[in-house]
Amino acid sequence: MLALVTGASKGIGKATVQLLMREGYKVVATSRTEPEVGDYRFRLDVSNRAEVESLIAKVRNEIGEIDAVVNNAGFGVYGSFLETSLEEEEYMVKTNFLGPIYVTKSIYPVMVKRRSGSIVNVVSEAAYVNSPVLLVYSATKAGLASFTNGLWAEARKYGVKVSGVYPGPVKTNFSSHPSFKGREITPKYAVEPEKVAKAILKGIRTGKREIYVPSKLKLDPYFLKLANVMQELTYRLVDKFSV
Repeated sequence: MLALVTGASKGIGKATVQLLMREGYKVVATSRTEPEVGDYRFRLDVSNRAEVESLIAKVRNEIGEIDAVVNNAGFGVYGSFLETSLEEEEYMVKTNFLGPIYVTKSIYPVMVKRRSGSIVNVVSEAAYVNSPVLLVYSATKAGLASFTNGLWAEARKYGVKVSGVYPGPVKTNFSSHPSFKGREITPKYAVEPEKVAKAILKGIRTGKREIYVPSKLKLDPYFLKLANVMQELTYRLVDKFSV
């Protein structure tokens, strides 16, 4: 089994590569700086559509067909909307939202033809709980959540599994972006990235639509429960009445 993981140099991505390798996967690890782990390691900026399409074509031609995709690459910019740079926000939209679309668009049609495959998008609880100082970041994750849920509804009739993984606070280098200016926003109740990696593996195996990785407080999912119930009802209705 061959898996591709984006944003694999640190944190959740690196932990996911290591777990998948232990589980017997051959892993193509990608990130803007060459990853330290992975059977095959490449530099890739997922915001660049041409780079994405070129690398995936290379992997398919030289390594093999991709059985599982983990869209993990992403970053946040801290500050009020009045303060933040439009250029940085545009790059964030391309990385966090368009990047997963570019990757998925390059692989999903092949999975449909094969009637197999798994796509896991690492979203965030920020998709449903917006923060004024992470405004556009939260918006990109909300867009990714919507894309993931819609793709889940479409893909299952083709035998392709799609999951969204929603971490709460995680001990990563998320606040390393210069906009954070030394602010440490990772709370004490944040979880280790390995816990998110396990949720990603669950998504690959099960295709569960939404998988939550709450903080150590364990309360996060309850705040999102009503939104989930309404979404589940909507998708049931769509599935029942769609042609």
